Amino acid sequence: MPPQVWRVTCGSVDRNTPQRDGKTSTMFGFMLGLSHPAYEALTDSVPSVREPYAWYIRVPDLPAFIRHIKPALEKRLAESIAVGYSGTLSLSFYRDGLRMVFDKGQLQSVESWKPRDEESAAFPGVTFLQMVFGHRNLDEIHYAFPDCYWENNLAYRLLNILFPKKLSDVFPIS
Repeated sequence: MPPQVWRVTCGSVDRNTPQRDGKTSTMFGFMLGLSHPAYEALTDSVPSVREPYAWYIRVPDLPAFIRHIKPALEKRLAESIAVGYSGTLSLSFYRDGLRMVFDKGQLQSVESWKPRDEESAAFPGVTFLQMVFGHRNLDEIHYAFPDCYWENNLAYRLLNILFPKKLSDVFPIS
């Protein structure tokens, strides 16, 4: 029988759980993000570190998905230095694109768009999805893909506010 793995996401783990379940606990793991004080405190005591996994996720209708997450995007704007932003964010994916129109911090419209010379930012291929799902920030995408760029500081700030890098994990439902 393989050993049980106990994960600590926050707080503490019940040390009696393995005994209660009639199993032996030989290891445990922390899922506290890329950096956490626990990692610094344990330095040499932690035998291995597993980097976050990047899921290969595609979105068949990106405008519909952005409209679906509209409340989260508006909340991020409201809690940022761009509170009340009005304007257009036009994203080029080189062959097609996405245009988001904001009015006083509210996302008014999201639509597919054919890139011209007025884009706010450009993302090669499907690299924008790495930002949408919080795997990479704009600087990291630009580092890996130099043809990812932003037109000005406003576009840079808006993209990082709307789509911040965040730890995510997918757990199976059983």
